[in-house]
Amino acid sequence: VVRLFLNIPWRGPEKRSTIMLLPASSSNTVLTHHLLSTKPDPVSVSSGINAEYGDDAASVSDAESVEETAQGKRLRLARQYLDKLETEQQKTENDSEINRDLIAHRLQQDVLAEKGKLETRVGKRLCVLENKFTLKGHRLSPTCLAITDTHLFSGSKDGAIIKWDLSTGKKLSVVKHDSKKQILALAASTDNLYLASGGQDKMIILWDIATMTFVKCFRKHRGAITALAFRRNSHLLMSGSVDRSVNLWNCDDKLYIESLYGHQDMVTGMDSFLQERVVTVGGHDKTLRLWKIQEESQLVFNGHKNTVLDCVSMLNEEHFVTGSQDNVLAVWHIKKKKPAITQLQAHAKGSWISAVAGLKNTECFISGSNGGNVKIWACAENYRSMECIRSIEVTGTVNSIVISQDNSCFVLGVGQEPKMGRWWSNKSARNRILVFPMAIEAEVDR
Repeated sequence: VVRLFLNIPWRGPEKRSTIMLLPASSSNTVLTHHLLSTKPDPVSVSSGINAEYGDDAASVSDAESVEETAQGKRLRLARQYLDKLETEQQKTENDSEINRDLIAHRLQQDVLAEKGKLETRVGKRLCVLENKFTLKGHRLSPTCLAITDTHLFSGSKDGAIIKWDLSTGKKLSVVKHDSKKQILALAASTDNLYLASGGQDKMIILWDIATMTFVKCFRKHRGAITALAFRRNSHLLMSGSVDRSVNLWNCDDKLYIESLYGHQDMVTGMDSFLQERVVTVGGHDKTLRLWKIQEESQLVFNGHKNTVLDCVSMLNEEHFVTGSQDNVLAVWHIKKKKPAITQLQAHAKGSWISAVAGLKNTECFISGSNGGNVKIWACAENYRSMECIRSIEVTGTVNSIVISQDNSCFVLGVGQEPKMGRWWSNKSARNRILVFPMAIEAEVDR
C-alpha cells in the first residue's frame, strides 16, 4: 500500500512536476520520478479571455507583469469574465420574472372571464360617439332586438323580422312567421349560426342566420313567447312565456329538454351569460329568479313590493340589474336576497322603465323608458351606489336595448307603443331602430 502525493509548485517557466510514491510505513527508500513539464503558453491559455475583453486584457505594463504572476493574471481576468456573465444572467432572470408575472396575470384574467367573474372598471371612460344612425323598416312599433358581430335583427308588432348589416345599416332580408302575428322576442347565438324568434303564435322558430331560412319550429308553450336567450358560446336556448314557464331547448339536436316552473305570473324578461344559468323576472309576481340548470335549483329574490318587474340583464355571473314599471332600477348580487342598490325615480317622473342592458364584465349598464331619454349608469366599486354618467334624449318608448359583444355600439328599438300592449301611443314618436357607436377610452396611469 502506498500513498500518492502530487506536488506541482508553479514558480516560473522552468517548473517541474514531481510525483513521489511513498510506502505506507516509514522508510528511507523514496522513489522519485521527475517529469519535465512543458512551458505554459500564455497566448493559448488566455485566448478565450482576450477575445472577450479585447486589448484591455493584454495592456498590462511590464511592471505589473513582474508583480502579477501569470496565474494571478488569469485568475483576475477569469473573475472579470464571470462577473460579466453573472450580470447578464441577473438581467435575463429579471426580464423572465417580469414576463412570468405578465403571463400569470393574463391567465388569471382569462380564468375569471371564463367564470363570468371578471370585471373591468369602465366608468366615465365610456364614450358615446356622435355618428349615430337610424334604421327604418317597420310599420309598427319594434318590440325586440338581437345582435351578432356583424348583423342586427329586429322584430316588430307588424310580424316582420328584419336582418340588417350592422356596419352599413343596409336591410338584407325580411322574414315572417306563417301566422304573421306579432314578434315579441329574438335571440341570436354567439357563433352567428342560429336566430330564434317567438311571439303571439306560441311558437319558437329557429332560423339559419346566413341564409335566413327556416330550420326548426319548437312547440311546447301554451302562451305567447315573451323572452328568449342563448347561453353564450353555446346552442342552449331558453324561452319564457305568458304561461309562466321557462323552457330549455337543445338547438344542436333540435330537441326540447325540460320546463322550469316557479313564477306566478308571465315571464317578462330573461338573460343568460357563460354558465348554465338563466335569470328571469315574473311581472306581477314581483320576483327575480336565478335558475341553476345543472343543480336543478332556483334562487328567488324579492325587492320590488308594489310594482311590475319588466326587464332584467346580467352584468356578470354575480350581478344583474332589473327595471320596473314604478321607475325603479335595482342592482342585485347573487348572494343577497335584497337589492344591493336601489335607484328610485331613475328616469323622468312617471316613467316606466321598459328595457335594460348590461355591458358584460363591467360595472356599467343602459336603461330605457317611455320618459323621453336613455341613461347610462355606472355602479360604485363596492356596489353600494350608482350614478348616471350619460343621458340621451329619445322620443318614444324604448322597448329593447342590445349591446354588441365587443362593446363597440348599443342599439335601441323605439316605438310609439309599449311592447306588450297599447296602454298609450305617442304619435310624435317614430317607429325606428337607433344605433349608437361607442368607445372605451384607454386608462391613463396617474
